[in-house]
Amino acid sequence: MDIMMDARGATPEEKQRGLTAARAVIEQSGLTAEKAAEGSFAVEGWDDMGFPPDQEPSEDECAAADVWWAASNAAIKACCEGWSDEKRSEVRGLQLLHDPETQLVDRVTALARLRAIIQAEDGKNEFYDERVALLANVATDEMADGQLARELVTAVTVAYTPLACAQFTPNEPIEPKRQAVLDAIDALEAGSAPLN
Repeated sequence: MDIMMDARGATPEEKQRGLTAARAVIEQSGLTAEKAAEGSFAVEGWDDMGFPPDQEPSEDECAAADVWWAASNAAIKACCEGWSDEKRSEVRGLQLLHDPETQLVDRVTALARLRAIIQAEDGKNEFYDERVALLANVATDEMADGQLARELVTAVTVAYTPLACAQFTPNEPIEPKRQAVLDAIDALEAGSAPLN
């Protein structure tokens, strides 16, 4: 696994600058990105549980979390050099790269894959296809308006849920559900179109 920048509105060059800074921090620590991220997940999970004393992360996990956070901070600083505070607030920092074929595609490919997934969906799958949200995010990645991007992505994922879970409503026709998702993807495409 590797890392990627979650930096809405950043150019590829800015993202690469951030990744270079993050990799330097991680490499200097002697950890892998995965190990550092696992430490962060452990500490954040402990926080989410309300800091129960019997589930406190180990010293190694805490140290790994510190590396992840330092790498993410270095990435944000390098990526967002010269940005306004408002634009910088849309940047989440580092993420582990789980599915490069989904997370690293361009906007046009993301939209085409979204439509292909929806056309192939039969509503009988056991699990929600996580690629739908990932691809919707990719398609809106270059939008400067983070709020609008989140609304467009949410509209796609909300419309997708009844289609993905169609097996639970067998008396309802599936095609209107499919069309609702395709309409949401059309709106996402229009709303995320680059300004020329």
